[in-house]
Formats: sequence, C-alpha cells, structure tokens
Amino acid sequence: MAILNEPIRVGVVGCGNVAEMRHLPALLKLREVQVAAVADMDPHRLTRIRTRFKIRDLHRDYRVLLDDSTIDAVAICVPAQHHAEVAIAALDAGKHVFIEKPLALSLDEADQLMQTAKNLSKQVTVGFNMRWHRLVRQAKKMIQQETLGPIKCIVTRLTSGSRYSQHSPEWKKYREQGGGALIELAVHHFDLWRFLLQSEVEEVFAASCPGDWEDETATVTARMESGTLVVSFFSEVTHASQDLEIYGQRGYLKVSCYRFDGLNFIPSSRLSGDFLNRMENTISLISGAPRLFLNYFSGGDYVATYEKEWQHFIGAIRNHTPLETTLEDGRRALQIVLASLASTSMKEPVKIERAPRNITPVARTG
Repeated sequence: MAILNEPIRVGVVGCGNVAEMRHLPALLKLREVQVAAVADMDPHRLTRIRTRFKIRDLHRDYRVLLDDSTIDAVAICVPAQHHAEVAIAALDAGKHVFIEKPLALSLDEADQLMQTAKNLSKQVTVGFNMRWHRLVRQAKKMIQQETLGPIKCIVTRLTSGSRYSQHSPEWKKYREQGGGALIELAVHHFDLWRFLLQSEVEEVFAASCPGDWEDETATVTARMESGTLVVSFFSEVTHASQDLEIYGQRGYLKVSCYRFDGLNFIPSSRLSGDFLNRMENTISLISGAPRLFLNYFSGGDYVATYEKEWQHFIGAIRNHTPLETTLEDGRRALQIVLASLASTSMKEPVKIERAPRNITPVARTG
C-alpha cells in the first residue's frame, strides 16, 4: 500500500472508450498516481492499452487485479450492469473505489454497495465529472452568491454526436443493460440539478423516442423541492452539445460546456442582444484569452474535468478528507433515472420517493 510521498497505485477495470480516452490519460498526468494494472475481458483492448499507455500488468480477469495487494485504488469502468458487483469485490479486497456513473442499475444493488462501504474505512466516489467543469463551478458560485436571485427555472441539453454512437457497444442500446439517453446521458444532468441548486428532485415527467437505441431521444421535466422547474433534453444520435440555461429573478446565465468562452450572464435589466452586455463579454474574452487558449490546447475544460475529479479523489485518499461526490449522490441520481424510466412507460409524472427500485422495461406498442 502507498505510504507518504509514494504514488497511489491505481488499477483500472474495464478498458472501453471512457477508460481509454478519458480516465487513463487523466491518471497518467498526475504525478501522485501510478497506473499499476488494467483488466478487461477483450484481449484486443488490452493489447491496444499496452501499446498506447505502456502499462505492463494486464489481466483478463478483474479478480486477479483485485488480488494484487500493492494496488491501493480501483477505477470501475465496466458496463453499468456490473458496477455493483465489481465495486463490492474491490471493497472486500481492501481497495479505495472510483465508480463511473451511474452507480448501479437498481436501488437494491446501490443499497448493498452502500452497506458494504459503510462497514469499511475506504474512500468511494462516483464519476460525475461535470461537477468539476470550470464553468459549472463558476455557475454554482454565482447561484450561491445570489447573483441571479431566486432561481425560477433551469433548461439543460446534453446530446451525443451520431459519429460516436455508430461505434458504441451493443449494450448501450438497451436500458436494462444500462444504455439509452435516460441512463447514459441524463444521469449527468440529474446530478447537476442537485449540485447547482442544493435541492432534491420532487417529481419528474419524462418521454422518450426509440430508434436504433431504446430511449434514443428523451425529454424530462421536473420540479425541485425548492420550487424550481427544470426542463431537459437528451439524445444519443444528434450533434454533440452540452448547455445549461439558468433563469433567475435578477438575470439569466447560459453555460456552454464545450466552449472555452461559454459563460454568459445577462442581468434582467438588459436584453440578450444588449450592446453593453456584448461589449463586456468581448472585453472579458480578450483579457482572459491567453489562459483560455492554453486551456483549449491542453484539451479544454471538458477533458480537464476528468483530471480534476481524480485529483480530488486521490487527495481524499492521501489526506483522509471528505469526498465531494458520495455514494448517496450516486443513489439519488439513480433514483431520478428510475423515476424517469417509469414515467416514460406510465405516461404520467412520478414522485421520486415512489420510484421503482428496478428499471422499468420499455413500453411496447402493437
């Protein structure tokens, strides 16, 4: 096990797209981390990972990786239907655990995982990387400082480009295996609703349209316990975008997460095309250009979210400090997912407290 001044040794279970393109590059940038081993059932993926990242210890069986007593922490990047199983095994093996979202696919699995973690002194977090986006953090600060006044409504959009969906594994098409827009995509924003407003979700009403995927495109409207209304759109097969629009009594804030200059605040006393507001945004952009361009060429704010969440997790392991994203956060986001899936089938609003404990099958017609 790692001691003071020695790197935290991390093993990665699952070498799919998110591990190869996001987590491994982020981990390899951190001086205080050593990627000790990876595990995946696909030998071709393992070969690619060895070639790209020069990782020597490769395993077809994740249990062999967990048996390595020198590994301190494990990143679980397998399909969501296996999250709880692998996470519980990792905790039983004495590892700190990072779990990609969603936490699990049923509340029974989530509760079993949480009970296991409760009895062990290990750090466990859920990979809601968008909490670490620079512009999202700025938006939260503005909300906390009441720059926008009381928040009346939030409108969000998260869509994947069709060029990505063409190469997705088959399981991502089916909700009972953890696929579809309401599980794969929407869970990010379900967590952001809570993160930004510091309020729980009371009720959701959702609709989804199938295509090559179940729940290929979906809309969700919600009421927060604070009274704020939320409207969100998700799609797996359109243009890639991620935007948040926050409407407060004192102003409007738009966050475009894939733009380096994507934060735009307009006081309620001005119109969106107001000349003064546009000039202020231009001046702000020019003054911050050197830092913004440097950030852009290093991968941008979105890519940086993965490195930041890992920095926080590793810091919590080393310093025994509280985690910002907990298993309870993962469970609450899962509960909103389950309520939304039920709403699409029932065609009526669903109270979060009455969400089914398991995934509601897709409603078939004809």
